[in-house]
Amino acid sequence: MLKEMVRWRPFSMSRSQAEYLWLILLATAVGVLAALGNLMLRELIHASAYVFQVLEWNALRIPAGMPFALLIPVVLITGGLVTVAVDYLFRHEILGYGFPRFLEMIHLAEARISPWWIISKAVGPALSLGAGASVGREGPIAQIGGAIGSTVAQLTHLSSERSKVLIACGAGAGIATTFNAPLGGLLFAQEIVLLGETELGNLSLLVISASVGVVASRVMLGDLAVLPAQRFVMKSYWEIVTYVILGVAFGILAALYIRFFNAAVAFFDRMQVPAVVRVAIGMAAVGLIAIPLRQNLSDGYPVIDQALNGRLAPLTMSLLFLAKFAASSISLGCGMPGGVFGPIFFIGAMAGGAMRPLLGLMLPHVVGVRGSYALVGLGAFLAGTTHAPLTAIFLLTEMTGSYDATLAALISSIIAVVVARSIEPESIDTYALARRGISLEADKDRLALARITTEEIMNPRPTTIAAGAGLEEIFRVAEESTQEIIPVVGERQRLVGVIAPRNLVGLLLHVGDLRGLVNAADVCRGDFPNVARKTTLEEALHLMEDELTAELPVVEGDFTDKLAGIVTRHDIAQALTRATGSVALLSRRDTHIYWSTGYRVTRIRMPPGAEGKTLRELDTRARYGVSILAVQSASDPIGGFELLPPDQKLRTGDVVIAAGRSAGLRALERELRGD
Repeated sequence: MLKEMVRWRPFSMSRSQAEYLWLILLATAVGVLAALGNLMLRELIHASAYVFQVLEWNALRIPAGMPFALLIPVVLITGGLVTVAVDYLFRHEILGYGFPRFLEMIHLAEARISPWWIISKAVGPALSLGAGASVGREGPIAQIGGAIGSTVAQLTHLSSERSKVLIACGAGAGIATTFNAPLGGLLFAQEIVLLGETELGNLSLLVISASVGVVASRVMLGDLAVLPAQRFVMKSYWEIVTYVILGVAFGILAALYIRFFNAAVAFFDRMQVPAVVRVAIGMAAVGLIAIPLRQNLSDGYPVIDQALNGRLAPLTMSLLFLAKFAASSISLGCGMPGGVFGPIFFIGAMAGGAMRPLLGLMLPHVVGVRGSYALVGLGAFLAGTTHAPLTAIFLLTEMTGSYDATLAALISSIIAVVVARSIEPESIDTYALARRGISLEADKDRLALARITTEEIMNPRPTTIAAGAGLEEIFRVAEESTQEIIPVVGERQRLVGVIAPRNLVGLLLHVGDLRGLVNAADVCRGDFPNVARKTTLEEALHLMEDELTAELPVVEGDFTDKLAGIVTRHDIAQALTRATGSVALLSRRDTHIYWSTGYRVTRIRMPPGAEGKTLRELDTRARYGVSILAVQSASDPIGGFELLPPDQKLRTGDVVIAAGRSAGLRALERELRGD
């Protein structure tokens, strides 16, 4: 009886569970590797600083003070020249502020980052910081972690969507290990790298990667706050008024810094000089600023620590704020590699500390203690420049090891973001991309249209009219055709122009007079726009909207006028529906989805007979009325589905998503099997 009640069931796991377990293991590995990447960057920075700020400084006797301190620019110029030389070795992957390009590669490319970035994004910033350039180490470690995530994704043949998540895991883990801040790293990956995309499964992977990275980092480096600050004390809740004012001020300051920083980048880009000259000029300027203010060199974390603990005079902080504001923009603008978080922390802390006496004049009875405004200012300025308030707040609290300032930081940061966005909608990382017309927040419809070409959906056999056809033939074809436009073709299918049937009404009154005198070439519109086979649907749709037409002729290429087909707005709408509909399909495990009577979407596994064939060869749309929406590679059985280019060869075991009527799908399957 007992045996009948108790049934042993062997452990089993569904395919989706196995896939997710695999991703968890990969996220764990990426977290550990990101911690090692952080350690590598730290050691390289220490070694570089020893060479430039110890050996070279001592050789030039700079520690002895004036007049030898005037040689500080020589050290920075030396570091700049070495960095330019190394840049040539790494195929020009080192110079400049590379984080916007990093985001562009994640969201608008195929989420593939070269493994060389793991080395280049460590060597370049290490030289830059070691020499004394006013840059940060945070952007580079995020890119190093992202490159690690991408490399792991490429080695395991993950799809582009899963690669993007693994890159975010690496970037978040890199930030988490740098600041000993697992929550800050998690929110950095979610708010800044993934642009706020929220999916529970992805969020879990980010948590795992950041947490594992911090644990590994603490084992190697210990568990200490990066910027241990004095305890935050709010004497009265009326003090919140001062933090509201601080938030408004830092919102304005953040917008100003975003524009000034990018103006400096544009200024150096416009210089018609080699990179070595541009870097030398920039480093000379930074060196001149550092002669009276040596605290301005490198990322300046020891100086930030002094400000947070109230050990700097307001005048000193004011001067350091102005110096870092200019020097960081010049350093990154001239091409020195590095990040912006370090300078942002420095500017925020100095400006916040310098503002306390002003707030004391305005509200003498409610102003807080020294150090408090440097602490809150750091978070508010970070939030305003990155437009990522949660990242700023959690990084602040975890870096300082104190959660007492959370309320004040939250108020100031949110206000700073609102004010900064109202003045400058773009963050410091998206400003340059936006000026180039690039948006990282393109919706899925736009991305789908940008990845499908007209040749994939066009009608390759449209109704046409010969250039020499007479009026009777023109009216006959126009009456029988349902097309909005009818291409007029000459010899060898050359596109001569287009006739719109609705424009033929005026000729009806003069048919008798014009008979035998005019032909299709005479009455067609020769300047009607057209698109090439490789034109994306996004471009075709824009052209339709500009020309107020619902149909466009398709030619073979940009430099030929041979007619290939015709594409319609209706075709584009159907393609978009299928592309977006396939996303919903992938979340289901059933074989068929019926859209309407006789029309369905199904999976077809490629048999051996399909090996080496392409969509162009199969021509499934013209022959069977079947559209191939996406493919899952046989080499990546747990990967996602991706759009299939027309010339990509199919392989045995590939799974394609096909849409069409049942008869057409059956005929296609028979051909693939060779029946």
